[in-house]
Amino acid sequence: MVELHSEADNIENTAQCIIEAFKQFEVREGSTLHYQQLYPYLQERYPHYKDVQKEAEHHLSKEGYVNPAPDGLMLTQVGHQHVWGNQ
Repeated sequence: MVELHSEADNIENTAQCIIEAFKQFEVREGSTLHYQQLYPYLQERYPHYKDVQKEAEHHLSKEGYVNPAPDGLMLTQVGHQHVWGNQ
């Protein structure tokens, strides 16, 4: 993946990687993507995620895609539609 230099781009890229992780792990509406799955996924695809992870999660939460959970991120109905489309 191309290394991005602005913080906004890093936040957006990390958020996109999180969305891709929901698909990779087949997380559906109302289910949680656990941090123990998410962190290795992000580390492999975008090692700079640690710098902006909380901001990326906040961005996804503001968009209505996720809700914070104690051990990960729960996919909302809006997030499910974004990740899975009309499946």
